[in-house]
Amino acid sequence: MRASVGLLALFLGSGLWLEAMIGLRAGGWVDDPLRREFLRLGHAHGGLLALVNLALAWAMTKLQTPDGWARRIRVAAWLGALAVGVGFFGGGLWHGAADPGPLVLIVPAGAMMLVASCVAVAMVR
Repeated sequence: MRASVGLLALFLGSGLWLEAMIGLRAGGWVDDPLRREFLRLGHAHGGLLALVNLALAWAMTKLQTPDGWARRIRVAAWLGALAVGVGFFGGGLWHGAADPGPLVLIVPAGAMMLVASCVAVAMVR
């Protein structure tokens, strides 16, 4: 659960940084619409998925998920949230003329890890 709170702090902090760059009209951050969009996507998805991780931790406690399963689910959900947020951030920082950068390719893998974690929490007894 601490790792999920840390993940939440990381992505909320990145959102504060991004808003400061936009507010200060820092060159390179605001001029590039694709970069700005993907940085916002990374911040928003990372923060919300960190909250999903906290909800999963609470649900596993309430549903009394066995420790072996809970450990694996926590790792998959945490890595999934991190992959989605970092994938969007990286896709925005290093991108081509009209396409996001290659790091955006880890976003679907992270999303699938989170979906699998939710399904596992719902099904494991």
